Amino acid sequence: MSNVETTIKTAVKAVDFEKQAQNSALTCIDLFAGCGGLSLGLELAGFKPLLFSEINKSAAETYIANRVDENIIPVGDIYNLTDTDLELLKLNWGYQGIKDIDLVCGGPPCQGYSGIGHRRTFNLEKHEIPSNHLYQEMIRVIKSVEPRIFVFENVKGLLSSRWTKEGKKGEVFNSVLNEFKKLSNYKIKWDLVYAKDYGVPQNRPRVLLVGIRNDVANSIDKIKNLDQNTDDPSAIDHGFLPEPSGTPPTLKELLSDLIDPSYIKNGVTEKYVHSPMNDHQRELRTTPEGRLSRKGAKLTEQEYSSHSEQIREKFQHMIKNNGEIPEEMKTKKFAQRVFPKTWDLKGPNITVTSLPEDYVHFSQPRSPTVREWARIQGFPDWYLFRGPRTTGGRRRAGDPDKGEWGRDVPKYTQIGNAVPVKLAHKVGLHLKELLSSK
Repeated sequence: MSNVETTIKTAVKAVDFEKQAQNSALTCIDLFAGCGGLSLGLELAGFKPLLFSEINKSAAETYIANRVDENIIPVGDIYNLTDTDLELLKLNWGYQGIKDIDLVCGGPPCQGYSGIGHRRTFNLEKHEIPSNHLYQEMIRVIKSVEPRIFVFENVKGLLSSRWTKEGKKGEVFNSVLNEFKKLSNYKIKWDLVYAKDYGVPQNRPRVLLVGIRNDVANSIDKIKNLDQNTDDPSAIDHGFLPEPSGTPPTLKELLSDLIDPSYIKNGVTEKYVHSPMNDHQRELRTTPEGRLSRKGAKLTEQEYSSHSEQIREKFQHMIKNNGEIPEEMKTKKFAQRVFPKTWDLKGPNITVTSLPEDYVHFSQPRSPTVREWARIQGFPDWYLFRGPRTTGGRRRAGDPDKGEWGRDVPKYTQIGNAVPVKLAHKVGLHLKELLSSK
């Protein structure tokens, strides 16, 4: 018996499936779950994760730490989740009243498609990066589980990626899309969405591909007569994804209650130094039990980077001069930006990355903290993060030159890789509405 099969059998015995089925009308499986941004948004919409896969130990520990009593079955490497394991899980879920999995979702690691992910490390052909083929494993799970809906998520760069330098622009996405279209029991549409259009305080473009099982699609008026071969791929226009809605808060509205005048002296802020100043902050400071964290309550992940005096002078100059970097302090490595206090008419123009030094706080000469980074992604202040705070750039990318594909995934990287919670929540609410229409 495989280690995965043993783990699953043990976990299955520990789950009170009858109680779970009664308490949750909607179920989901989250593949390549990272630290749990997509899962959290779906949970807030009414979905209950039954299983998650995440190969990185730190990210998986973060996911589990925030769901200790929920008996979600953990899987590490998705290649170890065999078809036999899935059949065993389906059998157990079926015996306990869960006849259908409502949703399988996942965003396979995108470092191979993202310009940000590989900008400072290695120059590889896309087909040489193992993680660029993980979408095929997601398809395998979908074939086995046959969920009512599935959602594939990835970066905008996927749309223009080539397998090789000489390849055709967009050939990687065409490969992905064609493989998903082979799932003949599903109607499939996709869209490029921008998180800012859903009330998220960052631009963050994402490709979302949605498949709805034919029997479910045939119960939805807008979808049942859909011509699968139509040239219009838009998931939004065809009702597979929600219409944009919501106004993003400014970063000042989002983060002003975390500003500590004594941050340099203390190096860390362990209690809230201000009361919440608006509804956005009150929402983020409210625990799952509904308690508001007031001034003086415990605050986590508000540890500050130890900048040199020269770097603080540089940052202070940038804050006072609309982001301008003094000529003598410019580097060829990358460009830093100051957090804007407000947005222009186009809305948010930043995207959370795995690198905190990409940005400077709007009022203090420092890089953002883990907690501030997490807030911009929509994680509430009660959400815990596990693993190292940050690591060097090469360790974040592994070492392909030596055939080493494992990567460090510190807290900043976990957050930078996550799906914004509010975007996931709105997608979840829309899918819940579709599923309830039957």
